[in-house]
Amino acid sequence: MIPVIIGLSLSPATARAEVKESSAAGFVIIHSAEVDAAPAEIWARLISPKDWWNKAHSWSGSSDGFYIDAQANGCFCELFQEKGADGKLKTVGSVEHMRVIFSQPGNVLRMQGALGPLQSEAVTGTFTAAMSPNKGKTGTRLSFSYVVGGYMRYNVDEIAPAVDKVLAEQFAGLIKPFKAVGAIEDKATNWSLDLDGLGIGEAKDQGDDKSVTDKMKKPDEKKIDAKDKVNDNKQKPAASPVKKER
Repeated sequence: MIPVIIGLSLSPATARAEVKESSAAGFVIIHSAEVDAAPAEIWARLISPKDWWNKAHSWSGSSDGFYIDAQANGCFCELFQEKGADGKLKTVGSVEHMRVIFSQPGNVLRMQGALGPLQSEAVTGTFTAAMSPNKGKTGTRLSFSYVVGGYMRYNVDEIAPAVDKVLAEQFAGLIKPFKAVGAIEDKATNWSLDLDGLGIGEAKDQGDDKSVTDKMKKPDEKKIDAKDKVNDNKQKPAASPVKKER
């Protein structure tokens, strides 16, 4: 992996942004911040993208038709709307930006989809918005992460920073109403709510470097050996006598 680090000043709430990793296979983007708001407040704003998504990065030229149905298989979609002869808005088209695959209000929203120009490519994009109350402090830590992989006709070194810039604008729009608290860690790896633990319950112990597979309970080898011996000792049925032809 060839890391490409990009620092950005995003909003009144101090935030950290970076293209964490990139290679010919894809890239990883992370944005994180600490704000003086409860997870429930952030969640309510998160699932109302028309209030924070920049219309410059829409298909219709407006963010009024943006919505998220925050349940599994729900759509993060955009409606194309225009005024009819009667002056009322009517929907004349739509586009799916991403689809919800994991939703736990006030904690994690995970969606899959290829955003913007990536939609025409053979890539998978997994977006995670994660949040958790600060331990022993006020406010909430939150992050956006976007993991993209697959075949694309773009140069990754060019498209990754471009996608990072667009997500930075959306992250800034989301946290704009909230006041910053504390400081962000220098390394995004110090906080991984968007990874294995999904931010559920206690945060993952950073000192524990065992993989998920290593942590899985292994079968008791002694029991397996004993069982095998029992099976081996079982009397096999006698073979039928073979009749010789005269």
